[in-house]
Amino acid sequence: MKKFILPLIAAFVLLTGCGEKARVVTSYYKVSPSQWEYATTLNADQTYTVNYAYSTWENIDIDEEVIRNGVVLVYYIDDDSRDNILPYTQYYIDGNGVQYHERMEYDIEPGKITFKFKASDYNTLESMENIGTLNFKVSVIRNY
Repeated sequence: MKKFILPLIAAFVLLTGCGEKARVVTSYYKVSPSQWEYATTLNADQTYTVNYAYSTWENIDIDEEVIRNGVVLVYYIDDDSRDNILPYTQYYIDGNGVQYHERMEYDIEPGKITFKFKASDYNTLESMENIGTLNFKVSVIRNY
């Protein structure tokens, strides 16, 4: 129930603050394992740690006007076809009873959206090898 409250509040605030018209454009993205890049840190022993994985996509509906005065809502679509608003965190317990989580986030800039995937146990690379294709939905709302 709680995950529905934030989008409802955002929609209410947006729609009550809008002029006469608002335009919503929704885009869908399928991000396959080969479409992720990795942000890394070079360690003192000359090994690398993968901090997070990211995948950047074009979205012409995200412009300066939307960034300043509109709304961008981003969702991870899970295997049950449910929309989970980002940032979204999944919690797990591994075979040894150790708790960890995986988190999906996003960044926007004019004309682009970047999906990010992070693992709390710093095994992002290992997690990425097991997740397969991820589906995202991006809704851009602008006032007219």
